Amino acid sequence: MQTITIIGGGLAGLSLGVALRRHDVPVVVKEAGDYPRHRVCGEFISGLRQETVETLGLEDCFTDAAILRDVAWYDNRRKLREDPLPAAAQGLSRWALDQRIVGQLQDLGGVLETGVRQDRKEMQPGWVDCAGRRPARKSPWLGLKCHVRAFRQGADLEMHMSPHGYVGICRIENDCFNLCGLFRNAGLKPDSEQPLIFDYLKQCGFEALLDRIDRQSVVSGSACSVAAMSYQSAGVPEGHTSLGDAHGLIPPFTGNGMTMALEYAALALGPLVQFARSESHWEDCQRQIAAQSRKHFGRRLFVARSLHRLLTSEKLFKLTAGFARSPLFPFQTFYHLTR
Repeated sequence: MQTITIIGGGLAGLSLGVALRRHDVPVVVKEAGDYPRHRVCGEFISGLRQETVETLGLEDCFTDAAILRDVAWYDNRRKLREDPLPAAAQGLSRWALDQRIVGQLQDLGGVLETGVRQDRKEMQPGWVDCAGRRPARKSPWLGLKCHVRAFRQGADLEMHMSPHGYVGICRIENDCFNLCGLFRNAGLKPDSEQPLIFDYLKQCGFEALLDRIDRQSVVSGSACSVAAMSYQSAGVPEGHTSLGDAHGLIPPFTGNGMTMALEYAALALGPLVQFARSESHWEDCQRQIAAQSRKHFGRRLFVARSLHRLLTSEKLFKLTAGFARSPLFPFQTFYHLTR
């Protein structure tokens, strides 16, 4: 049986590795970093079908996830609206989830190589790129996150918007909250006394939100950042098989990034198993994965990127916030279009 080599041990790469091992496919996962570690991620999982979890064999990984049932939207002055989620979502940290999937991969006999930075231009048959986003040369966006233990909570998930960026805060496991935002990079410098995200919250005018957060309750080591984020099409090279964020980032306001990573792994599983068993050629495997990716994610990415441009337009911010506050705002449609 042929080995599948996965470049990148993020959520898509790890879950794909576990699923392949459950089909006795030899797997090598090459990861530049190490585990466990915090990642800039909303840690809000919505629209995830049980069928996807079962296909990947990850049922035991979500047992302690916080159950989230409603969402509230704010601008930098007041609450705009609050809605029940069409289906219950989950809050679970990447620190916990990645570590659990790593354990499953190794228990199943998968090979995990950490501290290995593979050149993504040198891809071979049977190699899959799950190495995450490609840094953009010109991008105004900066992602920041930290965990806090004390927050005067309103809805299970809160989204706070301003002309300079937006931030989400939701419950996760162990009675903690994940605070994660996307901001226009204003060149603010880190302060050793507090995570940089608090400076950006103040710069965006989120004073009311800051007043509800106990800044002394930040979980040690949880603050992290990522720069040069782009939500344009990734421009995957010809003949290159990419999954998850390597194929293209979905804007974080959708709360669908973690779900999409798992869905990418599930849709690629069948073609890769066939290739590993020599039941298909690599080119056929690539075509199947590419076709399934376009079918499942093409419209979703297009709609989410279009809405992202609207939500982050400084010129249109007041109009957008006013529309969001209106009882005519089609929240159900908005939710389903980005999933």
